[in-house]
Amino acid sequence: MAPHPYPDHLFGDLDQPAKGSLHHITRNRGLHHAYRVAPWLPKPGGAFRLTATSSSDLPVQQVFLRYSLDNGESWQEMRFDAGELRWDTLVWSWLRDWQLDFPALLEGEELRYQVYAELPGGKRCFADNQAAEAAGATTFRLRFTHNNQPPAWSEEAVVYQVFVDRFNPGKGKKWLQTTDLTKPFGGTLRGVIEKLDYIKDLGFNTIWLSPIFCSPSHHGYDISDYLRVEPRFGTEADLRELMDLAHAKGLRVMLDFVANHCSNQHARFQAVLAGDQSAIYWFKWKKYPVYESFYDVPEMPCFNLETGSPARAYLLEVARHWLRFGADGYRLDYANGPTRDFWLDFQQACQEENPDCWTFGEVVTPPDEQITFAGGMHGTLDFLTCQALRETFATGNWNLNHLAGYLEAYWAAFPREFSRPAFIDNHDMNRFFFTAMGSVSAQEAALRLLYLLPGAPIVYYGSERELSQRQSIHANHALGFDEARLEMDWKEQKDHISAKVMREMAAFRQEHPWLSRASWHTLELNDHKAIFEVTESKNHLLVEIGRQKNTWRVTFR
Repeated sequence: MAPHPYPDHLFGDLDQPAKGSLHHITRNRGLHHAYRVAPWLPKPGGAFRLTATSSSDLPVQQVFLRYSLDNGESWQEMRFDAGELRWDTLVWSWLRDWQLDFPALLEGEELRYQVYAELPGGKRCFADNQAAEAAGATTFRLRFTHNNQPPAWSEEAVVYQVFVDRFNPGKGKKWLQTTDLTKPFGGTLRGVIEKLDYIKDLGFNTIWLSPIFCSPSHHGYDISDYLRVEPRFGTEADLRELMDLAHAKGLRVMLDFVANHCSNQHARFQAVLAGDQSAIYWFKWKKYPVYESFYDVPEMPCFNLETGSPARAYLLEVARHWLRFGADGYRLDYANGPTRDFWLDFQQACQEENPDCWTFGEVVTPPDEQITFAGGMHGTLDFLTCQALRETFATGNWNLNHLAGYLEAYWAAFPREFSRPAFIDNHDMNRFFFTAMGSVSAQEAALRLLYLLPGAPIVYYGSERELSQRQSIHANHALGFDEARLEMDWKEQKDHISAKVMREMAAFRQEHPWLSRASWHTLELNDHKAIFEVTESKNHLLVEIGRQKNTWRVTFR
């Protein structure tokens, strides 16, 4: 299979050498801690280790922990132990790890801390923002509780991602239009209600809705009112009916939560423009009146989510509100935007409101950084496996040796208790079927493997009908992500191969729930075939991936 003529970059682009190298350099120069804690999620009653790293361009004499157990009322200090030096080619510097073992804390206790290096002349440098004084330093937080595990139902979740505007307008309604991808098409919540049985028949037990709150855009990721349903989508009563009917049919409903930024039409930002000085504290500023915005898009100003900010309190209440309303959890948009500190309080608010809720974040960073979100959410979307499946089956850039190596190493990177819902495409990338240049066998193989892997599978609406797109999101004159957000054609009645595969694999996964906890080991490997042993306790499965010319197959027994 010839590779697709357009690049297949995923959101974040850290897989590109230049950007990946820059990211590595940035996080290793100076003094950094970046929530490196072992074990990955410390529990009450167990000691844990903190690690910091300094580069030799910083003349570090010693590293200290400045910590508080009483919400910052009083502070104490401990000294890190120096580890061995190692040379880092990308940073072009010596790097030294510093480690500190902290004694066990009790259930409900909270540790606030800063990490700083002592420099010549009595100067200090604080990790990770390199501040010179404690007042402006990065402050880390750890909360010690046993009540931070993902809900049991998440292990058996099979998720259908609905982009509401492009899914279904509803009975008796036609699409508003289908040519201008930047404008609303007319999908509604009632349209989703009418397709609940359709979704369930495909084997899904969880629905993830794109943002359904008031927004000036069709996609909803620039929210103007977090406490109201967008009128184009329907009413609060429609959302209530959707959740009630879904629950009655055994379906969970997850909402898309955008905490990092909002719309410039939000009432508080409009208040800023009107001169309300109190509203200024809701947002981030480069230097007033120049505000920070999401990827420098002026229509999306960034919230100030520091401790004590009104925006922080507002969003925590929003999270509670929709859980009380009936939501079963949240997909957290651009989760690496807000601080870990914010997510810690967010997760606590969610757990207090609904201990059975499930949260996972959109985080596109290396694995060791993703795991630092533990405690602030139950897990992160598995962009890494998404890339592996696309590079193997869609673009052909990976051979089976590469895939096997990835799978062998992957299971050691993340603990099983850290949710890793996986997918082959979503609303921010070219559809898999398009990238695979219409290869049904490639999509079938990718889907089968997706359902067999431990992470909860997520399927983007329309994949069951092999929905494609008109052109690449990277093509000249393309409209970006919207190229991969075409409308569903409900007039088509054909039962596609992908739909049959989803039903089959969902039933198999339901019959074998242990797959979510299994380990994979390579038994046989060559250019055309890979055989894996999948095991969990006494459970056992053999998975074979084969390729002949441009045809893929995934079988198991």
